[in-house]
Amino acid sequence: MSGANKKKLFSKFNFSQPKQSAPKTTEKKGEINELKAQLRDPAVERDPVKRREALKKVIAYMTLGIDTTPLFSEIILASATKDLVQKKMVYLYLTTHAESSADIAILAINTLQKDCKDESPLVRGLALRAISSMKLPNILDYLTPLVQKALVDQSPYVRKTAVISSGKMHRLSTDQFKQMGMQDKLYGMIRDGDAAVCCNAIVVLNEALEEEGSGIAINKNIIYFLLNRLRDFNEWQQCLVLNLCLKYVPDKKSEMFDIMNVLEERLRGSNSAVILATTNVFINLTQNIPEVHYQVYERLKEPLLTLMSVCPLETSYACLCHIKLLISREPEVFADSFKDFYIRYTDPHYIRTLKLEILVAIANDKNVKEILEELSVFATDVQPETSRGSIYALGQIALKLPSAAEQCTKYFLEFLETEQEYIRAETFVILKDFMRKYTDINKLKPFFPVITKNWKSIEDKDSKVAFIWMLGEFGEDIDDAPYILESYVTNFNQEPYAAKIELLTACMKLFFKRPPEMRPILGPLLSTACTDFTHADVHDRALLYYRMLLKNPRVASQAVNGKKEAIITFNDEENAEIKDKLFEEFNTLSVIYGIPAERFIDKSEHVIGAEEDDDDEEEEDEEEEEEEEEEDEDEQGQGLLSMGGARKVKSAVKLEADPQIEPQIFQTKWGQLPVRHTIDLRLRAQPDSDAVERLLANHRIMCMASGQVGTSFKFYFYGQSMGVSDLHCLAESVIEVTGNMKTVVKGDDPKVDEFASTLRAALKPFT
Repeated sequence: MSGANKKKLFSKFNFSQPKQSAPKTTEKKGEINELKAQLRDPAVERDPVKRREALKKVIAYMTLGIDTTPLFSEIILASATKDLVQKKMVYLYLTTHAESSADIAILAINTLQKDCKDESPLVRGLALRAISSMKLPNILDYLTPLVQKALVDQSPYVRKTAVISSGKMHRLSTDQFKQMGMQDKLYGMIRDGDAAVCCNAIVVLNEALEEEGSGIAINKNIIYFLLNRLRDFNEWQQCLVLNLCLKYVPDKKSEMFDIMNVLEERLRGSNSAVILATTNVFINLTQNIPEVHYQVYERLKEPLLTLMSVCPLETSYACLCHIKLLISREPEVFADSFKDFYIRYTDPHYIRTLKLEILVAIANDKNVKEILEELSVFATDVQPETSRGSIYALGQIALKLPSAAEQCTKYFLEFLETEQEYIRAETFVILKDFMRKYTDINKLKPFFPVITKNWKSIEDKDSKVAFIWMLGEFGEDIDDAPYILESYVTNFNQEPYAAKIELLTACMKLFFKRPPEMRPILGPLLSTACTDFTHADVHDRALLYYRMLLKNPRVASQAVNGKKEAIITFNDEENAEIKDKLFEEFNTLSVIYGIPAERFIDKSEHVIGAEEDDDDEEEEDEEEEEEEEEEDEDEQGQGLLSMGGARKVKSAVKLEADPQIEPQIFQTKWGQLPVRHTIDLRLRAQPDSDAVERLLANHRIMCMASGQVGTSFKFYFYGQSMGVSDLHCLAESVIEVTGNMKTVVKGDDPKVDEFASTLRAALKPFT
């Protein structure tokens, strides 16, 4: 849209002169002046109730974002009161506005210093907290002596506040924190008689010493003192102490058993955080002693199963994630409790999925029959997600336990005869792996008449690929295999990418098994695929097969139909190194996500509460000004499609300037990864393909391949977030001649959601 058109459009609306803004501002200013007069009124000063109401109005205006700084002098005068409620509101006002009115706020320091000597410990603590929260240039000069005195106060509340204030001192000046010897004083505060003082001292020491190493230093005396006081702590304080136990390494086995005996009582509680923290300590203490480690798993089983059963669904899910991780090391421990993981009709989908994964992991020759019977019931569930998950679990058990293969075969045959398409589709997918492992043709022959019975109703991409694979692999035993493949070849251009690849290989395999029937099918297929430039891999594979047939058909037969080694296991399990890291990060979000923290935490990003430099703010202001200037230029008629002058959209994620991915890896990942986002955009017109590629390249989103399909343009893009090497964000975009653009985003990169946002924002100039 040109600048002239924009102005013409905007002229229809009146964006100027907000009618109510000026009177509203005047009204608020009038109310602020009324409050100022009210706070100075002697009658209000003598009446605590009226003074409270006036202060409540001040806090209410402040909460709404109204500027109440003109009342600063009156609030300072109001701080000289004995009423605790008024003091709390005054302190809240002072700490909020101290930074913006530093010259006036310094006048309140004397009053706060006097309050730190008040008879009431509550007033002393509140005053100290207020001073430590005020952001003033020389606040340390006033705060230091007050904290030193408060650390030895008789009141636990004041001592706790002093400990927390010492942490704020450390943030303001690390050098002064050390010169005052605060570390030694805080170590002494760990032995304080009050649990809150003790635990806050631990928290502050951990934060203060984090830069020097791994936080607070733990020795035998400290850990024994804390463990003996566990009963005095509340649940969250107990978790803090239990996390400290992870840093302590006992000298002897007897000491290790003493610690576990003390902590065993924590397993009888009902708090999930305490139970999981205790579990972590037990595992950590015995990880190098195999015989004791197994016994610890036996001891942990009962409290974890109880926790899973009685907790709310969200907590139960977290507990199941930890149980799943424990099972990955010792599946036999939970094998006899398999019924606890049966699906309940009230379980939501996310818990059902996790229970199915656990049932697969703990299945053995003793319990497999009952587990399979239970799974077969849920395989016909009305919820497609549960049905698919149960069928997949059945297949995984069949691959894991050869003794279950015969029983699973009966279930698979029943599923293939059902009328529900999603049940048949998932059965086809799992049958592919089943037939790859169990290659005895006599056991597989019962499937062949059934899989070809309803093949025309197969719509799911994965099940279609699996079915085509079966036709190529066992086509000599399936009578109609060539004719079914011929139907797919006729509609080759309409098939999905994965089906095209599999169709080429299946036809080649069957050609060498049944040449007369496949000759008139393979020729047209190769001819069509060699001229298909929408997918580079389809074109290249067709060309490879064609040249192999021209050069030496016998060698081609050996390459395509070569002898295959028997499959013993499928390497889909998690990496052992990742599991070890998850155990190191036990009782954290890493276990819930199933990946180490380094994969989903970016430590370089801004932390809430961290101070920003003025330079950064100035740079942001400059960027905003530049963007506004560029928007003005666009409105004045500069073309958005000129790549030199196009405005860059701020990226939602930091992408690598030169992402690396091989075409073969791109193809493999695109076929395997699930869809994460679908973006539908309406462009003003179908842009030039080079313009699209250049625009996205400016945002570090590179093009793997592009071309014209009929009247549409198709692109394959990829990107990579900073700091990862083997993870990628992938996208397929189709721009129709009408300007409609549909983009499918996939990826194993943890920043794939942000990549989709960046892609959408980068295409904004075309909309």
